[in-house]
Amino acid sequence: MSTLVIWNFLGNLAMLIAAGGIAYLLLAIWRVHEFRERRAAPTSFPPKVTVMVPVHGAPARLYDCLRSICDQDYPDFQVVFGLHHPDDPGRAVIERVRAEFPHRDHALVIDERRIGANPKICNLANMYRAARHDVIVTVDSDVLVDPRFLRTITAPLADPAVGGVTCLYKGVPAIANFPSVLGALYINDWFIPSALVDLGMREMDLCYGAACAMTRRSLEATGGFAARASAVAEDDVLGELLCRAGFKIRLASCVVATVVSEPGFRSLFSHELRWMNSVRACRPWDHLMSVVMHATLPAAFLAAARPTALTSGLLAAIIALRIILHFLVRARFLPGSRPSPWLVPLRDCLNFCVWGTSFMTRSMRWGDLHLRPAGARRMVMECDATGGREA
Repeated sequence: MSTLVIWNFLGNLAMLIAAGGIAYLLLAIWRVHEFRERRAAPTSFPPKVTVMVPVHGAPARLYDCLRSICDQDYPDFQVVFGLHHPDDPGRAVIERVRAEFPHRDHALVIDERRIGANPKICNLANMYRAARHDVIVTVDSDVLVDPRFLRTITAPLADPAVGGVTCLYKGVPAIANFPSVLGALYINDWFIPSALVDLGMREMDLCYGAACAMTRRSLEATGGFAARASAVAEDDVLGELLCRAGFKIRLASCVVATVVSEPGFRSLFSHELRWMNSVRACRPWDHLMSVVMHATLPAAFLAAARPTALTSGLLAAIIALRIILHFLVRARFLPGSRPSPWLVPLRDCLNFCVWGTSFMTRSMRWGDLHLRPAGARRMVMECDATGGREA
């Protein structure tokens, strides 16, 4: 195949991606514009709830996150914290929060047992033995919630056909370093719009791992935590299992905040590559088509290779729509936050690089763990050392 043919093919492909990117951004802007965060109205439903929080280490703002989970405007709930090791640095933070809420029903489970390779799910499985109530809410330890979070996320469970409830999450940088700012920007300007676009196109069939609520009945109908003990994308697998068991999944009308703390660019790239490869393993077609979400770099290549008014206009339109979406996301999800539109093109180019790299390897690292694919919609992890980073 001649160089000219290859060059023309790449140019046509870039044109297609750029056009798709504009269509996607217009749809994303509309979906974000239509979204409204709401709090659940008072109801006679409020069930007794067990909140399970797996903890590993003491990352930035861990105290704030754990405290927000305990400080709930809710009549009757239990909080169970979980650690794999008694000398985990997160233990001191947990004990500080427990001391601050002496009348709250809380427990700390320290158990090194692992029923699979995923450290977070293994931690939850150990904690589950201490859960006293029939509604289970799991919350990541890097998540900030508001005082009405439990009321809002459990409200859809009043419908017995609903087996799982999840919610969107936004990114808040824990520290002002550049990698953490870029990590939060990805969550806010790429994850949130894409999730809303996806929800507008099909029935909800996945959960978002930051915060989920389910009944004991629906959890055990999916095989419990053991069914996800070695899955990387455990939230995606949970959604699949709930749907297979005949339950509906609903999106709560609240949005929680994930604290982003990336020590450097290597950590940021590795973390996002693992996410991208998880999507590739679970939803390969969605992963392939997601290239239209990162169209700045292909459009820039097109404008350089075929410098015309049309190609320059496509590039300008993509950047302009991305910046409009950036401001709109802040208006809807991050009111009062400082916008940074100059970072948007850079972040989009980085996204394309992560997406492209995901085709070069399917193996990843998660702390001390090696990851490998294991069939459709899931991957498993093989330990090469004890422990591992829990996200």
